[in-house]
Amino acid sequence: MQLRASSYSPAYNHAVGTVEPYRGTDHTVRKMIELARGLRGERSILVRRHAEQIIQNIRPKAYASEIIAINKWVGNNGRYTRDPVHVELIKDPEQMINDAVQGRLVIDCDEAALLIGTCCLVIGAPVQFVTVGFKPRRFGEGKIHTHVFCRAQDPSTSIWWVLDPVAGRKTASMLGRVKQYTFFPV
Repeated sequence: MQLRASSYSPAYNHAVGTVEPYRGTDHTVRKMIELARGLRGERSILVRRHAEQIIQNIRPKAYASEIIAINKWVGNNGRYTRDPVHVELIKDPEQMINDAVQGRLVIDCDEAALLIGTCCLVIGAPVQFVTVGFKPRRFGEGKIHTHVFCRAQDPSTSIWWVLDPVAGRKTASMLGRVKQYTFFPV
């Protein structure tokens, strides 16, 4: 399908986030945590109001339902696209919400995890980012992680929910293929 000039929006080209050379998953997750806890993340009224809209029809104190609703909203409103070849691109949570409102949310796994995690933080759910690798680690070899997702904890049951709209319905089989992982508290 060809992009028509009438559907092109120059305003969409304005963006906020980070664009750095890829330096590995630990570096990426440190940036994600910085964005999640920042002024345009957990401390943003816009992000809080967005999360409130997602969960507005859920029974009060149904914390697991709130967490799952946020995950589903991101999965239903974001289009997965990989990062540039040599660059780690991470849009901040406010930017992703603004893109979503315009119907133009394009995200990769780290951005999906960041948006979900930040929305869960602003409604009071503890969050972790989890990086995973699908090949066994060999002796003397560093970790090789190729995917990241979010986990959020239901404060009433202490159950950690895996939130990964990139894997979607195949989340259970993805988890079954994991050979190495690292948890990053946010």
